[in-house]
Parts: sequence; C-alpha cells; structure tokens
Amino acid sequence: MNILCIDTAFQTANLILITSSKNICKKVEGKHSETTLLEIENMMIECDISPKDVDVICVNVGPGSFTGIRVAIALTKGFSVVNKKLKFIKVNSMELIAKEYNCCKNFSTVLNALGGRYFVAEFQDGKVFKEPYLATELPDGDTVGVVDENLDNVTHKVEISCNSFFNLCEDKIKREEFCSSSDLVPMYIRKSQAEENLQGVKIEKMSQKFIDDVYEISKQAFGSSSWSLKMFEDELIRPDRFSYCVTDNGNVVSFINVLVCEGEQGKEFNILNIASKEKNKGYATQLIELVKDKAKSQNIKNVWLEVDDKNIPALNLYNKLGFKKIAVRKKYYQNGDDALILRCEI
Repeated sequence: MNILCIDTAFQTANLILITSSKNICKKVEGKHSETTLLEIENMMIECDISPKDVDVICVNVGPGSFTGIRVAIALTKGFSVVNKKLKFIKVNSMELIAKEYNCCKNFSTVLNALGGRYFVAEFQDGKVFKEPYLATELPDGDTVGVVDENLDNVTHKVEISCNSFFNLCEDKIKREEFCSSSDLVPMYIRKSQAEENLQGVKIEKMSQKFIDDVYEISKQAFGSSSWSLKMFEDELIRPDRFSYCVTDNGNVVSFINVLVCEGEQGKEFNILNIASKEKNKGYATQLIELVKDKAKSQNIKNVWLEVDDKNIPALNLYNKLGFKKIAVRKKYYQNGDDALILRCEI
C-alpha cells in the first residue's frame, strides 16, 4: 500500500510517503504554498511512483495555518481527479498534538488562535472528550502546546514529528476511518482575519433596490463595455439567471450575475458578470464560493467564466479558486484582447 501523509497546519510541514520499497519523511520549512507540491513531487520521483499509484492520502485538516490547510486539502483533491481509487483519511491538529504527547491522563491540547484566543480540545484518559473549540482563556489542568506556537503559559510543549503523524494516520487506516473527498474541509473553528474584517458585510439576492448601485460599479469596472441599466434589470426576471450582491451597511460593494445553461454534463453555471467597488477585500471570492456551493448543492459539475487574458489580478484569483483555462476566444473584447475560457469542476 502506498500512503501519502500531508501536514501543513503548522509552521513546519510534515510530509511522508510510504511505499513497498521505500519510506520517506520530510520536515519542510518555508511557505507551504511554494514548497509542498514541489517536495511531494520530488518524493514521488524518488519512490518511482505517480499520483495514480497512491492508495491512501492522509491530511491534517486543522486547526492551524489557514493557508497551509487550504494547500493540503487542495492538493489532496487534485490527486482525486486523476486517481479514482484513492482513499482519504483526515486527522486534526489537536489529536496529532495528543499523539505526540502520548499520555493516558486528562489534559487539553492548545494552539494559538491569535488575538488573545486559543484553539482548545480536551482529552480524558488520553481520548478526546471535547472536540476543538475557540476559547479566550486556557483551561484548568495540564495543557499541551506546540514548541513553535508562542504559548509560554502551557504546562507542556511538544514538537510534532513525522513518526507521530504517521502513527496516527496508520491507526486510522487500520480502523478503516476513511472519508470521501467532499468530507475534506478545513477545520477553521474561527474565521480568517479577512472574514472577521467582513463581519458587517452581507450577501443578498439582487433586487431592484440594488440595481442603480450595481450599474455604477459596473461602469467603474468595465467602462464602455458595461452592461446597460436595463440589462441588469432584465436579469431579475429571467428564469435562467440568478444574481447576488455583497452589501456593507446596505450599500452594494460587489455583485455577480450567473446564467444557468445546458452543457455536456447537464446543467452548468456560467458567470456572466462580476465586479467589486474595491479590490482585495475578499468580496469576489465570497460570491464565487457561493456560486460553487450552489452548484454543489444542485449536483452541477461545472462553473464557467471568461476573462480578459491581460487581467492578471483576476486570473490569479480565479486560479486560486480552482478555475482552469479550457479555451481561448481570439480578439473577443472591444480593445482586441483575447478572452480566456475558464472552468471549475465541482
């Protein structure tokens, strides 16, 4: 059995590849988004296997580094696209800390959640008693943290080892605690800083009261290529369309228009229009994730959009959200730029 284990929830990543002929364990420093895939690729080359040869992937779903967790889960789901026989095991950071601590008494595992808060999980007789939660104070009794987490007030500190990580994964494999790829979701517990900054922001279905603001944002974003006011109004009554706005205290700050169409695999979503009043606020990401969630709930397999090939910020965002280039429409836009057709498989 070929087993790949990915832990990128902490500052140092633990990567393990076990095959019939070779075992490789690596502790990797640096940005997880830049190092993890490359290291896994090197490990597979060294073991002379491909993604299709992996039988089980074990992944730490958090809590921990927001970016690191997303990297691990995205890579795992990427493997599932080319390897339909792949099985999945998920572990969380708290049980991994407990495995490293290796104690049969009562204790709590702790991670730094920043802002004077802590991620906490409680264990009795060495087994989880209370699942991970967010706290503003450390619990009473013995507490266990990770060496690199800047937690001077915990009673015990451990350093996560590849050996403990693999042992935990192996235990779960023996107990056949497999899950589906759709069950691999980040255990965030708290919102990211960007999301917390959006506490006053809401996503609402587009209605007539928002149309004027939407039109102004569109003109600001697209100039002479903007839809007309009537086109936005028509979107509200067409049965094959749906639209949403992001509002901040009632003011529209972003919007999206989507067409429901027929494709080779049944119904598909085509994002026709998306724009924000301000960049780098996370509004577009929220809207696109909503569309993807809506597609998933309706068993829709593909979400499409087109983008100017010169629009690098938009391309970077779409790539981050799982969209891949499928085709090119030459000189599609009024300025002569090509349009890239992007697809996200749900």
